[in-house]
Amino acid sequence: MRRERELELLRRLSDPGATPPGPLGERSVRNPASAYASVERFARERDALFRGLPNLVCLSVECARPGDYLAADLGGVPIVVTRLEDGSLRAFVNACRHRAAPLLDGCGNTAKSIVCPYHGWTYGLDGGLRGRPRAEVGFDDVDKAGLALHPIAVAEAYGLIFACARGGEPFGVDDALHGAQEELASYDLASYHPIETRVLDLPINWKLVIDTFTESYHIPFLHRNTIFPYYEFDRWIYDAYGPHSRFIGLRRGVLDELEKTNECERRLLPHGTTQYLLLPNAVLTHQIDHMELWRVTPLAVDRSRVAISLFAPRVPESEKELAYWLKNLDVLVQVTNTEDFPLMARIQANLMSGAVPDVVYGKMEPALVHFHAAVDAALAAHASDG
Repeated sequence: MRRERELELLRRLSDPGATPPGPLGERSVRNPASAYASVERFARERDALFRGLPNLVCLSVECARPGDYLAADLGGVPIVVTRLEDGSLRAFVNACRHRAAPLLDGCGNTAKSIVCPYHGWTYGLDGGLRGRPRAEVGFDDVDKAGLALHPIAVAEAYGLIFACARGGEPFGVDDALHGAQEELASYDLASYHPIETRVLDLPINWKLVIDTFTESYHIPFLHRNTIFPYYEFDRWIYDAYGPHSRFIGLRRGVLDELEKTNECERRLLPHGTTQYLLLPNAVLTHQIDHMELWRVTPLAVDRSRVAISLFAPRVPESEKELAYWLKNLDVLVQVTNTEDFPLMARIQANLMSGAVPDVVYGKMEPALVHFHAAVDAALAAHASDG
């Protein structure tokens, strides 16, 4: 975050009128339980948001070297992103043109070619079919040029890689970020180093995963014995960027910063959990001295897969330094996976029961209200286009 923006946000907190709780949103809203429990709505969301919108696939450092690849799921469409020798990117449907076998799993480096594990058909990193081993004569009436991997639109900027499953038309990262790019560019994400990614399968709707990060109101209750001693729960910083938003939860040390008479000595970033909620699938977080990325894959109305990644500002120089970053990831996963997500699973069961008609988002949950309004707007736009 640029120093000028950091000071601007601190001024909001030190404004005499900025008394907690707040800043409050315009109004409270009700959301029907069907938003989390309807199979029909889930199908529309997956099609409109996860197939129809650019999704954050990964940070550039996760697919940085020629031959690097990363497989992902965009609303049920399996894709793979590859880095070519010239540094450019390609993305394809992750399915062999012969019998639709998946080509690559997870992430790694595939050198200069992609080989199907089923019959050995071989593709270049650009998706072009190179060979059909031991079978060229058996397919000599099918032109290789017409059997390239199906392309997926991909774009990269600011250390972020986005892909869009539908259409294949080129798009720009600036258009995908709706104004958030100014702040995100200042983090120099391309300079970070990936430490580790952990994956959770959760019995909850994908929106409940994102909901977890949209307010600090729950901290003194759900996290009473873990992170509450370190966090303010009744003051925050929130801004919207089109369908996206930035929500900053504040550590109590920020109050000491506000007491400093010299504004130039004040710091926000070390005292905030700065979360960029990037519709539909990602939460990118700056936490004290590192970055975290949460990527959500919707699997069913009541099932989601979450990939949790930690990125350090440099390559660890010792085992001790690596252990420090892994401990940060341990704490992150432990708190969410023993406190947040188990409760979300119980909430999901309640919403699926049919006995709960709706939920209420309060004025002190503006990022939560904005997120669901953005989801509804995307569904409405998709319906009007279709």
